[in-house]
Amino acid sequence: MTIFYRLIVSFFLGLAISLSGLTCDAARSFALAKGGVSTVEIVASAPTDRSTEDTLESLRRQGRQRYQNGEYEAAIATWQAVVHLQAARRHSLAQASALSNLSLAYQQLSQWSAAQEALEESIRLLENQPEDLSYWQVFAQVLTAKGRLQLATGGAHSALESWQQAETLYRQASDESGIIRSQINQAQALRELGFYHQALEKLTDVGDHLSAQPSSLMKSVALRQLGDILRLTGELHQSKTVLTESLAIAQRENNSAEVSAALLSLGHVATKIDSLAAAEDFYQQVISLWSDATEQPLSVEALRYIVPAELSQLALWVESGNWESANRLWPRLQSQFDALPASREGVFHQVHWAQSVMKLRRANLSAEASGQMPDWLAIAQQLQRAAEQARSLGDQRAEAHTVGALGAVYEQTQQWAIAQSLTQQALTLSQKTGATEMIYRWQSQLGRLWQADNNPDRSVERALAAYGDAVDALSNLRGDLAITSEGAQFSFQETVDPIYREYVALLLQAAKSDSDNSLQSVAMRQQYLIRAEGVIESLRLAELDNYFKEACLDTRPVNINQIDPKAGILYTIALKDQLAMILQLPNQSLQQFSTPIDAADVEQTAAQLRQELVTRSYRRYLPLAQQVYDWLIRPARAAIDSAEVETLVFVLDGSLQNIPMSALHDGQHFLVEDYAVALTPGVTLINPQPWENKALSVLAAGLTEGRQGRIPLPYVAEEIKRISEIIRRSTILLNGQFTYDELLDRVKETRYPIVHIATHGQFSSTPDKTYLVAWDQQINVRDVNHILRANLGDREAIELLVLSACETASGDKRAALGLSGVAIRAGARSTLGGLWAINDEATAQFTSAFYQQLTSPGSTRAQALRKAQLQLMQDPQYRHPVYWAPYVLLGSWL
Repeated sequence: MTIFYRLIVSFFLGLAISLSGLTCDAARSFALAKGGVSTVEIVASAPTDRSTEDTLESLRRQGRQRYQNGEYEAAIATWQAVVHLQAARRHSLAQASALSNLSLAYQQLSQWSAAQEALEESIRLLENQPEDLSYWQVFAQVLTAKGRLQLATGGAHSALESWQQAETLYRQASDESGIIRSQINQAQALRELGFYHQALEKLTDVGDHLSAQPSSLMKSVALRQLGDILRLTGELHQSKTVLTESLAIAQRENNSAEVSAALLSLGHVATKIDSLAAAEDFYQQVISLWSDATEQPLSVEALRYIVPAELSQLALWVESGNWESANRLWPRLQSQFDALPASREGVFHQVHWAQSVMKLRRANLSAEASGQMPDWLAIAQQLQRAAEQARSLGDQRAEAHTVGALGAVYEQTQQWAIAQSLTQQALTLSQKTGATEMIYRWQSQLGRLWQADNNPDRSVERALAAYGDAVDALSNLRGDLAITSEGAQFSFQETVDPIYREYVALLLQAAKSDSDNSLQSVAMRQQYLIRAEGVIESLRLAELDNYFKEACLDTRPVNINQIDPKAGILYTIALKDQLAMILQLPNQSLQQFSTPIDAADVEQTAAQLRQELVTRSYRRYLPLAQQVYDWLIRPARAAIDSAEVETLVFVLDGSLQNIPMSALHDGQHFLVEDYAVALTPGVTLINPQPWENKALSVLAAGLTEGRQGRIPLPYVAEEIKRISEIIRRSTILLNGQFTYDELLDRVKETRYPIVHIATHGQFSSTPDKTYLVAWDQQINVRDVNHILRANLGDREAIELLVLSACETASGDKRAALGLSGVAIRAGARSTLGGLWAINDEATAQFTSAFYQQLTSPGSTRAQALRKAQLQLMQDPQYRHPVYWAPYVLLGSWL
């Protein structure tokens, strides 16, 4: 979720809403009057003059109506009149309530000092008041408005505390609606702080409570918040369902503000699971809802919704390369900033506009040449204006965003000293305010600046230190990073992934640069390589965290000398201008190798090789298989052979994960003919243990009949029959027996060292599209994790998970990430899966050979895979690698 949308959310949910009827925002955010919910006024118990009371009631109605209509200055005047009348009557509770509403109106105009003063006065009035029902409700109302102000000015922690206190008071008053609203607000603060799963828990409880209740705007808000959190945690289809229901309720309630918020959220989901056109349509609906051709210029109220929708469109068009539309939109957006009052929301609008325009400028050189793009000075001036607004608000987090973005502009113009000064300011502000989600950005930006070739103050040592700090900060973030900051304009691949790669490139450069062969220099170079190896492992971990949208994996040190003295581990990483490898051999120092090649060429060649490998009866794959062999293996072959390595374990990068290493070719042999081959997302992510083939039992589940729109797999019955003949202690779930519940029950009841699932399935770069097909439903990757971990706890891990007939999604560059995700999250020590689905008759033959080898004395998992592949290769019918190559072993190879 982008930050500008998050701030729109705060506009609604931070509002102080009370059943008392004293809150002017009730009609706006929850439409209590329009929705038919009766209001009860809280007043002092002293006798009142009827005329004065009628005047007050009229003013309160006016205040609510003016606030609802966006007439904030008029609302302020009205609530000031209420405050004066209540003061004259010495009704402290009613005066405090009116002051909280006055504060909310000030907040809408970003008059933060006045808003704060009103709240302070309302709290002072509550001192020494008797603690009864009226007191609790008014104080809760004041705390709700206080939380709104705190969140709007960058104090998410303080806002959370205020809303927690409000909930306590509402509980004392037995005000169920107030309790729910406080919980919704707390979820918003938790999301702002990066505690997404805590927010999800709280909103799920709220949703359960509201599910049986009739439609209301409060229900719409709760569902939208829940939908947003579901999206952030990767549950995209569920998010869409929940958000669609939220939108329908908001439309029935005829509340334009909440309709707009739901449409924006649906637009963000559509970019992930539908299409860019669908997302653009949602954003356009928001714009159309608030645009009025007869009203020029547009009102501030309209711009509050139009600007974030158009910023979403701009980011969308920049991402998709729609330069023409983007070039029409950015000038209009920039012109609208002047009409918005100074606010945190407006500050982030300007930062995100600058980020999109900078990316547009870098990518769209033709537009720059034709004079359609703003110059760097114009971008810098806009950011400087935003920084001044942030300082005037006293919002140091917002200021850190703007100053850091300004540093990036000066980096582009190669004004190194200014860029370094601004970036350091942003880092200092982020550290001072505890904005951990920003710290790594400015540290990595300093790293880029210090290593720039034409920076006269260039310092590799400082650059290494800065990048090291950035990667350490990313490691500390873990769960928060998994989702990435809601304020990030672009994806994990653009904001986080490059930091690891730039650091590895610098470490490898440092390891090569010193020709001194003294013991001290040799040791230093080795330390650089050890650190580079660790950073590659950290990148693989961060990818999996981001894949599952949570920090779900643990790492542990691994000593290859103790694990397997016959194994070599080859780390690969595609850098800007080279494909780099780090080779770890038993009892030897780390070695590095590289091939000068552009990362895009690596990706293209890998994609072509994958395509040719799955084309039967052709040998066009061979030159490509030799090319990749020359990149990865040939430079290191002599060192590998001298170490008498028998198993090669690959930690592969990017698109290389989509091709089977066993099919690489040296001109005479496939790689699998020389070595056993295994993969791992990272050696520190697994706990390699020797294979124990005694007292084996297997749970085998599969489908022969077509289900969920998939074709039948008639040879699955034969495949499972052969497994049961080899491993006598077998439990079989075939066709109608292979249901979600039955699989879960079987795993819960008994520990099976081997779980074999023979069915259609798909591995994808998103968990939402990674699944196995059971008789009764598709089992999502998260459900696979839930099932297979059901028998863990104090028990040992599943030794081997076999996923037969599954495949990586066609056309998905990062699809193998799904296979790694299943392998790691399933809690299995090893996973055997397929990169593509093949003839199920060949699969049955391969499976039989694999289990025969697996149960042979002294066999390892990797050796069993190799011998089964070689056996299949000897059959003239299955000689082509399309039949034997797709099987890959992830995890422990022992």
